[in-house]
Amino acid sequence: MDSRKALQAVTLLSFIYIMLAPNRSSLYASGPSRWQDEELSSTIPATNVNSTGIVEETEDEYAYLILQYHKTGWLITKKIKSAVSSLTSIRRGGRVYLRTSRYNDSSDCPSARLRPHQLYIYSNPSLFCDATSLVDTLSAHARVKILHFVRNPFSLAVSNYLYHRQDPTPEEWVHDANPCAGLISSTFRNETSGYSIMSDNDFWTMGNICRSLFKTRPGLEDKGYYEHLLRLPPEEGLELATCHIVIASMIKMVNTIIKFEQVKRYYAENSALEERLEILTISMDRLQKNPWQVGRRAFDFVLGPHTSEDVKDYLANRLNNDYRWRTRHGNSHVTSSDVAEKARLLSYLRGHQFWGRVLGSMELVTDSVTDYVQG
Repeated sequence: MDSRKALQAVTLLSFIYIMLAPNRSSLYASGPSRWQDEELSSTIPATNVNSTGIVEETEDEYAYLILQYHKTGWLITKKIKSAVSSLTSIRRGGRVYLRTSRYNDSSDCPSARLRPHQLYIYSNPSLFCDATSLVDTLSAHARVKILHFVRNPFSLAVSNYLYHRQDPTPEEWVHDANPCAGLISSTFRNETSGYSIMSDNDFWTMGNICRSLFKTRPGLEDKGYYEHLLRLPPEEGLELATCHIVIASMIKMVNTIIKFEQVKRYYAENSALEERLEILTISMDRLQKNPWQVGRRAFDFVLGPHTSEDVKDYLANRLNNDYRWRTRHGNSHVTSSDVAEKARLLSYLRGHQFWGRVLGSMELVTDSVTDYVQG
């Protein structure tokens, strides 16, 4: 399917709304569903570098919002936080807020008060409200630049499995998590198109796959999720982990992409309105292939006129060198498993009757919007 048809497919889907089982709060156990609140003493400075290299005061009323999912944008977000923290021209009273989104899938907009000159970082955002309400909520107190990191669903699924299968695992919650919790869902469809990424039957199928693999094999009846990732055959471990990541991250990622497409159409259909949201969606798959080019674009989008071009080049070089070093020497956040194993697992998912179709539908959405600015 070409990009035009893919974009048409995106516009057909109103939104995906998850109705989770009553115990949904325990999906991640003590892991990513837990609020992690941290305030760092840094801010986007209200300064501008003119053509002569002289720093000038500017009236920049932007708030900055970074949205990420499992292993999407972890390293570059760290670099952006560090860059903001180390800049010498700091507007007094500013902050950088790091928050991990609560596992909340209500149809209400998230509670957000985005203030000018502040950087907000959210993991696994749940934006299950209509586009108009989302615009009003996010931009109530400031214009907002949104940096949205996404990843191809197939590579995300494989990376998720290999990442949590590491010995020792980088995240403690994997030991006690129930990957099958919350696998009961409904989709709301556009009244005119009837298009959806997943049907109710697909969620039931995914639940059946998960329950057939979890605590059913000899020697694993009383073992936790992590032991299953270590001891199941790789293809089965991958399927179990994919059941979990689809609910925990992928649906939220696809929904957010579609929501931002709706925001773009909302502004296009109401040309008299001020466009208070600017969105850059970046593919982590492309970042891996070209860290400097993609990273440079992200730094330019976030830092804009507040730092010189030389500084942004320097930051992109640092990102490129750091990423290459981690890939070469190994790092828990940069999964460097055997290339042949990754290729085999990707091929398995793509050729699977169920996963190939479901993740393929999500792939059409992620491929259609990556690496361009909306707004």
